[in-house]
Amino acid sequence: MNTELKILLRKGFIFILPIIAWVCIVVTIDPFNYFNLSKTISQQSKEKSAQKLNSLLYNSLQFKNHPTTSIIIGDSRIRRLPIERIKELTGDDYYTLHSNSAKLNEIIDLFWLTNKYAKLENVIIGINFNLYNEFAYSNRVADVQEMIRNPFIYIFNWNVAETVYLALKNEFYGIQKNDRRNKEKFWKHTISTVANNHYSKYRHPDSTIKRLRELGEYCLKNKINLNLIVVPHHKEFHDRLVDFNLTKEEIQFKEEISSIGRVIDFDYPNSITDCKNCFTDPIHTTDSISMIIVNDLFTDSLVVGKLLQ
Repeated sequence: MNTELKILLRKGFIFILPIIAWVCIVVTIDPFNYFNLSKTISQQSKEKSAQKLNSLLYNSLQFKNHPTTSIIIGDSRIRRLPIERIKELTGDDYYTLHSNSAKLNEIIDLFWLTNKYAKLENVIIGINFNLYNEFAYSNRVADVQEMIRNPFIYIFNWNVAETVYLALKNEFYGIQKNDRRNKEKFWKHTISTVANNHYSKYRHPDSTIKRLRELGEYCLKNKINLNLIVVPHHKEFHDRLVDFNLTKEEIQFKEEISSIGRVIDFDYPNSITDCKNCFTDPIHTTDSISMIIVNDLFTDSLVVGKLLQ
């Protein structure tokens, strides 16, 4: 072997060694349980890190690895729905596939994604008017699907790299409880800034409602029990609709989704929306309220929820 070839091989090895090392690190730590080959890092450290940085990818992969016939799909507002209580009431094992800040088109995408991995029987979708907006659009599910199909995209994804670091940090230094925000300050921020982001620019989501109707028709044809929950907001947040002249649009939203499946509305003036202690912030309910929502959904009598027809 001549000297030039030896030098070339040596340089090639030096170049490829960090790549091999990184592949080994990701496969070993595997914070999203993509490969399921290693138990080096505890499941608790993985889940805490992955849910924080990319709940959509983590929950999609968890469902792919452990599919169920019953699912709950939505954004962070459905995360607290107690699946243990649902099993007590129905006998069915549900999986909650939530994604932080999910848009309605992504929720629909997640339905079709889960439909690939399981023969669905029961579907619950969490929805609210703030998602019912042509401008409320994102396309992250397509990125997740691409990663699921291609392990190299997963391994060399920057978000995965961040999660590897956080999982290692959680494992060796302990999981930090970092939610130290001032509730009152964050409450005011949500009422002002978050509401402005949701409602200042609105257009009826023609293409999305068409897709939602197609989802409902598919469920009806395939005998899938479809329930939609209009998740509650505190009245201070809900009242911002008046400021943006969107009251009629919200009425239209509820009328349009009422034909898609069984719809239980919790976002109207009631004992929950009037109670500040029922919320951790203006758009996320406490565990006790989530229990009420589930009881209303799966028992014969509605205590707070209202059936839309």
